[in-house]
Amino acid sequence: MKRILGFLTCLFFLALLVQSLSFAQEETPKTGDKKFDSYLKRINEEAKSDPEGFIRRLSARHNLPEQEIREAKEKHGLDFGETYMATVLARRTNRKVVEIAAEYQQNKGQGWGVMAQRMGIKPGSPAFKQMKAEAKEHADQMKAMNKKKKKELERAKKQAERKGKNK
Repeated sequence: MKRILGFLTCLFFLALLVQSLSFAQEETPKTGDKKFDSYLKRINEEAKSDPEGFIRRLSARHNLPEQEIREAKEKHGLDFGETYMATVLARRTNRKVVEIAAEYQQNKGQGWGVMAQRMGIKPGSPAFKQMKAEAKEHADQMKAMNKKKKKELERAKKQAERKGKNK
């Protein structure tokens, strides 16, 4: 009986450990700047409501092919915040998004701040500040767009309900 209890206790703590590790992997890695990290987190959350629209807007904004961005995201298992960073760094360094994503994947534990620094964008530099400002702007636009879509859906739903009552 004691062995079974001990085994179940170990199994429980192992399950907690695995769950916490998987949760840690879902979070967009750090840039070294708390505000920048919060913008990437917002981008990640907002993009979930319209993944294809996110890829389209990212492509148009950075003048990079949608397919290249989509391929980098899928091939390297990037979340939306990571996809955003890979795209921004690709544009700034004139490299392919897939190349940036592959390099990031090899050094994932170091985060995006280290990646940017390796590519000549030092924390606190004007280029880093511009990337941060662009991420904030992108996150704000996505939030506004999602809010507008939600209102439009609510309005359409109310109109449909009214038409149903009038019949």
